Amino acid sequence: MKIIFVSLTFLLLLITTAVGMDRLMGLTLYQSLHNVINPFRVMETPELFILFLFLLLWVIDLLTVWLWRRKKMAP
Repeated sequence: MKIIFVSLTFLLLLITTAVGMDRLMGLTLYQSLHNVINPFRVMETPELFILFLFLLLWVIDLLTVWLWRRKKMAP
């Protein structure tokens, strides 16, 4: 129960920080909440590239560990 409460508290703090920064940049509350719900809308091309690069590296790491364990288990 404590983990759920802490997770929800961090989520609320992060959302209010994002909304507050958007409000300081002059966006309306609706636009700010739309940015929080859909963060890919406000990402630029280099940021998207880095995100997908990290995801690709993560998938490659998962595949190597899976193949290593599969090879280790084979007789």
